[in-house]
Amino acid sequence: MFELSINGIWATDHGISFTQLDYALWHDHSVGLRSAATVPPWTVDDFLYKGENYSALAPGTPFLALPFLGAAFTIYGGYTSWGPSIPLSETFVALMGAGAACLVYLIGRMFFRRSTSAFLALAFAFSTICWPFATYFFQSDVSAFFVLLTAYFALRSSRAPGSGTTASLVSGLAAGVAFSVDYVNAVLLPFVIVFLVVSKRSSKASMVRSALAFIIGTLPGLAAIGAYNYAIFGNPFTTTEQYFNGKSSVFASFTNPIYSGLELDLFSFSRGLFAYSPILALGVMGYVDAFRGKGNKRETLMLLGMFLCILLPYAAWYQPDGGVGFGPRFLVAGIPFLLLPAGYILESTRGKALWCVYAAFVAGVVINGLGALVSAIPPQTPSNVSPLSNTIIPRLVVGNLNVWWIGDVGAYWPLATAVLIASASAIPIAWYEIVRRRERAPSALRQDLGASPSNPR
Repeated sequence: MFELSINGIWATDHGISFTQLDYALWHDHSVGLRSAATVPPWTVDDFLYKGENYSALAPGTPFLALPFLGAAFTIYGGYTSWGPSIPLSETFVALMGAGAACLVYLIGRMFFRRSTSAFLALAFAFSTICWPFATYFFQSDVSAFFVLLTAYFALRSSRAPGSGTTASLVSGLAAGVAFSVDYVNAVLLPFVIVFLVVSKRSSKASMVRSALAFIIGTLPGLAAIGAYNYAIFGNPFTTTEQYFNGKSSVFASFTNPIYSGLELDLFSFSRGLFAYSPILALGVMGYVDAFRGKGNKRETLMLLGMFLCILLPYAAWYQPDGGVGFGPRFLVAGIPFLLLPAGYILESTRGKALWCVYAAFVAGVVINGLGALVSAIPPQTPSNVSPLSNTIIPRLVVGNLNVWWIGDVGAYWPLATAVLIASASAIPIAWYEIVRRRERAPSALRQDLGASPSNPR
């Protein structure tokens, strides 16, 4: 579904800056984008330093996407930010988005039934802004994949009977890569260490080994960023984003009043998570249920902490809306941790109430499906104005879609659009209903008797 909705029209400043770095790595084996006179088209995400151009963005995404962009440059015979670069770079991001949804399923299986976990994974994929940002060369879905991978193996380690050293090590590796993709993910490192220490506090030896394994795992990612910074500035601790913003330290960018950032990112019509994904309200209700005794409180706090580690820094970011974008793109990596506790509500909801859940899910699919098909980068709007009504629907009415197949379907674009969105709405619900009923059969219930929050179903 992601691949059927990738953009085929626009090359954004953000994506072009990534593509330029990929070409510099591929062709010149350098992190510099050439001089100001020769750099292929200048973007707002580039900066000049000592006569050389550089990308201002965290470098993890273009490094990871290099095989895809390398193939695009080979096909084209040189640099291009258009042509094959668009579909191949976006295919990489779509794969990361799909992988993130799979990790939502795997984490869900630690707490819930198979049907519930799959529904949550599909809700993240299609009923949140994960979908629009799986269609452009942005780092949002890439960050979500590695943040979820960090959380998954941290939970695996916490449940391991011994020290869980291997799981902690892999969690650290994922956290290091997540940091290279989005610098703000650095806040996750101390948080996960604290979680591992608390989860292993009954054995001092296991506690030390688990925390040490995680720290060792983060080193390759941290060293890679340090080497990248050193190659540009001669200082491993000066980041490109920091220099681009003209800040004296990495902390100087967090200048927005946090309360206004929270209102914008959670509740506003222009960027609010709940406006784009009504099903996330179930996650809030799920947290209430979990803290009342349905879930493991330590692990519930871990999920909540992962969400807050993404939400709070970006609420205080000097530009909390993230510039142009369909919803709060900075928060994509945190959305799964707000969504997952909705499983407690799903597993206790029946009858007409379940149709309310489906209605919230379908509303999110329609909103985000239209964003994916029309544009993930609509113009910015005031906080009380929705880009859905202001930009997306007016463009939809005239057939102004950004998908790669729009030129091939001609007058049949309304049918193609309706089929895609209807499929993303109906298939998860139908699958969930079928599997849920099978799981409620007597034989399935007998197999499920030993399940508990600390015993994956």
